[in-house]
Amino acid sequence: MFERSLKEDAPARFCRGGSHHLRTAYAVFSLVLISSLWCYSADMVLIRCSGASSSEQHELELATQFYGLNLRIVTLCDANNAHKLLDPAQLDQAVAIAIEANALATVNQKAVLHTLRRKVGGAVPVLILGVAADTDPRLLGIWSGGATVGTKRLTGTELHYLVGKVAGVTEQLSGLQITFPGDDAIYFASAEHSSAQQILSVTNGHQVVPVFIETEIDQQRVFLLCQRQPQPSRIERIPEDTETAFAELASVMIFTKYCAGDRGWHAIHHYANFTIDDPWLREPYGYLDYNDLLVQMEKHNFHTTIAFIPWNYDRSEPAVVALFRNHPERFSICVHGDNHDHKEFDTYASKSLSAQIAALGQSLARMEKFQALTGVPYDKVFVFPHNIGSERILEQLKAYNFAATVNSLSVPMDRVRPASPLFPLRPVTLSFGDFPSVARFGAAFPNPTGFIGINEFLDNPIFFYGHHDLFASGIGAFDGLADDVNRIEPDTRWRSLGDVAKHLYLVRLREDTNYDVLAFSGTLDLENTSRGNSVFYIQKPESDSSTIASVSVEDRPVPFQLNDGYLDLSVAIPAGESRRVLIRYKNDLDLASVDISKSSTRVYLLRMVSDFRDITLSKYRAGRAVTKYYYKDELSQMIVILCGCALIIFGLCGMGFLRLIMKRRKTVVSTRGICVRY
Repeated sequence: MFERSLKEDAPARFCRGGSHHLRTAYAVFSLVLISSLWCYSADMVLIRCSGASSSEQHELELATQFYGLNLRIVTLCDANNAHKLLDPAQLDQAVAIAIEANALATVNQKAVLHTLRRKVGGAVPVLILGVAADTDPRLLGIWSGGATVGTKRLTGTELHYLVGKVAGVTEQLSGLQITFPGDDAIYFASAEHSSAQQILSVTNGHQVVPVFIETEIDQQRVFLLCQRQPQPSRIERIPEDTETAFAELASVMIFTKYCAGDRGWHAIHHYANFTIDDPWLREPYGYLDYNDLLVQMEKHNFHTTIAFIPWNYDRSEPAVVALFRNHPERFSICVHGDNHDHKEFDTYASKSLSAQIAALGQSLARMEKFQALTGVPYDKVFVFPHNIGSERILEQLKAYNFAATVNSLSVPMDRVRPASPLFPLRPVTLSFGDFPSVARFGAAFPNPTGFIGINEFLDNPIFFYGHHDLFASGIGAFDGLADDVNRIEPDTRWRSLGDVAKHLYLVRLREDTNYDVLAFSGTLDLENTSRGNSVFYIQKPESDSSTIASVSVEDRPVPFQLNDGYLDLSVAIPAGESRRVLIRYKNDLDLASVDISKSSTRVYLLRMVSDFRDITLSKYRAGRAVTKYYYKDELSQMIVILCGCALIIFGLCGMGFLRLIMKRRKTVVSTRGICVRY
């Protein structure tokens, strides 16, 4: 995920960028760019007391940054002056007002609500946050419309959030249970006949208590949020997974998304993909039967991408090829390494950078040959074998015009994971070489609903993966996960990795009814789903303009500008239509001159052993035990090849011996039959 200030002056940025000889050519273009991408971002206003910033302010800063809002701080010095600082004319861009609980005593509720109702476009929601154990119950009663009479404390070793079902607010999170980030919680003591809606509750297994509620005062929606005390062990801890990171910010993320609506960053559609690593196009491949899988995909509505090893480019069976050609809506192909040998894209000590770059070129040349032989297209999305490569390799993937790389880790092996609490909340990052690196997740989920619900709520595409052995229990092994995704978000579009990569962008409605675009990929299929013609103002991180060969819209070259490390581009799209935006990068790769032959005996033996492992050994308990032992103890490549060859030879000898015995038995039976007849 990438970050930048939302208060930057766009005209100034534009004037700083570009040389003199470009100014005339871009004169007309600059008139469009002068309307800043960032000047139309909406505001959230936080009213607080003077003094050090609170943890609640920090959480709001993160949430507004995630959704692309400006957080405007109003610090109270004198009692009852909040309404003076909230002039309706200054609220044109405000989508919400947040008030810290310790500032309530200095805020005139009637004056503030009256001011908010005067805002052009109607009243905006109010959030009272940081409600603590010592917050005045009288003030809580006033600001909750009598829904709560105070606060209490709940303790427990295993606390969980329970998400309520509040229309337009909780969306895909409704009904989910999420681990609560703490061992005690402040909660609201509800009035006897409270009509407040519970957005978030906390349970210790015996009690369920409200910590985030919504009520109404004179047709003004007011949200109240209890303070969450971080535990000593959790302070300064950076969550690594999406669920944990979201739990830390759940309340403010829910509120901010609700308030921002289309004015905040959001995806136009929801996407998902399921990838199976390694198989080539033969039927069956281990536990994977393509025809049976197609039946499951059509019944349970999902799409499968095969992460195809380019070394197998000339081994496809015609029947399976025909299946892929006839069902592109269900089957697709992407690139999985080159030879898929051990440490193919590992440290430079294992394999030099030049050799790894050569392998990338060879993988593309082989996939082009595969496409020519089969007529099956492939997506230029790269899945690393074993582990993600270095940042330099990601930069080379970008130079070779790959759309993205998708792996279980999104951080290159030679780089440190960004410390931002927002990093786990997006599966895609452009932090490394300005190239989209996407995180995917194993399909063997014990309890996937929380993961799915959170990612759908955050408008994240979801990427699952597995291997042929996922289907050891049956070809329907992925059905339940697909059903969960489709149930939680019925509008999910299951697509190929290449198609999802073209939709790696977020949009945000501007005040002028046009749209800002936050682009993660160099190839975009921009859609205008609104009822009117709109201009889409695109920005994508690009640190070096010299690497860009061209930028085109529907194959027509268009001017662009690089300013402060961002590519700026605007595209006009009529209502209901779409436009393909393509950024091409310079490289010296000549695929016609790349050798695609299989000249390495070591690689040949390794691929044969791998096929024997997946296709033959997987059928037997002893074979599966050998495979499990291999992955558990990470046996050396040579040992694997030698053991595999020994097993293959042993198997061939055994089959030959069995054939010999059967032949002799047939001869004896035949001879006995002759003797009987005579």
